[in-house]
Amino acid sequence: MIRSRKIAGVTAGAAFAAALLAGCSAAAANETPEVLKLGVPPGEADAEYLDMLEPLAGIIEEATGIPVELTETGDYLGIVEAMRSDLIDMAIFSPFPAVLAQKVADVELIAAATGAPYSSLIICSTASGVEELSDIDDETVAFVDPGSTSGNFIPKLVLKEAGVDLDSLNETYAGGHDTAAIAVMQGSADCAGVASQLWDYMVEAGALDESLVSKVAESDPIPISTVVVGREGLSEEIYQQVSAVFVGSSDPEVLQVMGGATEVIDPADADWTIFEDAAKELGVNLEDVE
Repeated sequence: MIRSRKIAGVTAGAAFAAALLAGCSAAAANETPEVLKLGVPPGEADAEYLDMLEPLAGIIEEATGIPVELTETGDYLGIVEAMRSDLIDMAIFSPFPAVLAQKVADVELIAAATGAPYSSLIICSTASGVEELSDIDDETVAFVDPGSTSGNFIPKLVLKEAGVDLDSLNETYAGGHDTAAIAVMQGSADCAGVASQLWDYMVEAGALDESLVSKVAESDPIPISTVVVGREGLSEEIYQQVSAVFVGSSDPEVLQVMGGATEVIDPADADWTIFEDAAKELGVNLEDVE
């Protein structure tokens, strides 16, 4: 039975600090819970997105034979602490926080989706006068979440590589890709870093007015779109069951729920280079991914 509930938001800074400083996970080894709690990416935890994730939860439920409960969360790095505290058993991550979680919380990377049409956009209000990245100086820039790949790390990499002084920006976090874009349209932010899929979706839905907001830059394609992770202490059988149903699958439903991927691969075989480069450029302490 797929249900939904909300975990009170854990701030990204507090969660990340706790993840770095805490000792070993309290979870028992080789545990098989009665219900698998599946964490929903932050900023996307609305009713429509939960409906979209139900097929993914159903796939996991069928693979393991364990009821799955969709669990909303406050922010990406808050998911890490929730997993350490056994509040979440598995989660759907974007790639950068997945790697961070593996390094600081010993989560298991189970499956990685590749080939989805996925990049980061820098969008700006037409009223701001920003037409190219070199025009950005001390503008207010809305990012999505401190742990977001396409809404924080990659947009910042694009800005830095273009010569923008990140320290000069008035930086804010909107909490979601849609709210970051709306902040630009409504004038509370000059620019924002958001996922490319959001642009077409919001324009088609009539939620984004192209006369008020324009695309200023786009990153290179991001090679990994979605990562399925499991907390430390789960039964190895659960890891294997979930991996078996995702990795190498040609099932259109599986590919669709993994962000429209063309392939789902073992994370050990994925190309993490862009994330390593972004970490180095942005001064994030990220170990080499093997």
